Amino acid sequence: MTEPSNPTAFFRSPGRLEAFSDGVFAIAITLLILEIKVPSAHDASTVPELWRALLERWPSYFAFLLSFLTIFVAWSGHHLMMQQVKTVTLPLVWVNAFFLLVITFLPFPTALVAEHLTSLSGSLAVAVYAATNAFSSLMYLCLYNVSNQGRTEPNRLRYARLNALGGVAICTACIGLAFVSKGLALLLIAAVWVWWSLPQRAEVPQPASD
Repeated sequence: MTEPSNPTAFFRSPGRLEAFSDGVFAIAITLLILEIKVPSAHDASTVPELWRALLERWPSYFAFLLSFLTIFVAWSGHHLMMQQVKTVTLPLVWVNAFFLLVITFLPFPTALVAEHLTSLSGSLAVAVYAATNAFSSLMYLCLYNVSNQGRTEPNRLRYARLNALGGVAICTACIGLAFVSKGLALLLIAAVWVWWSLPQRAEVPQPASD
């Protein structure tokens, strides 16, 4: 078997890494729906009771939609990054693994928010959710830095890093904010991912011309 031309290369192309990552994203985003429980016929045997039971589950719907957006935007950005990667190095593999670790963990704080949002323990649940988002944003920034491989124009690279650091800072601040206003903390987290979902934010800067 011939050796890779680049001794630091882990894979010849990013195809396997992206395929594995896509599978992890797909599983994580599917697990979110499992936390939305169907009201039992025993507890909601009439139409009004079923309506009431469905409306009472609004925290589950909100947490599901927010985390679905989070994973979708993360997958979209990850896909754009992998399109720019020419050499898959060992550091890239490991940073990608830690990024996926946070993605697979996200259904847990999502379930916490769904279960505890309207209770006195809701602040801690939102703080855990904010911490998870802060760490995922940080790992996304690290993944971008590793995958860039010095091919991006300095000005665009600086903009992309500041954009990602802003998300890390906001989500980190929301950890403390959750104990003051859990609703505002969740709205700010949602705003970060909505901001990143905009085309001009999601676009990965193109490599610098030779």
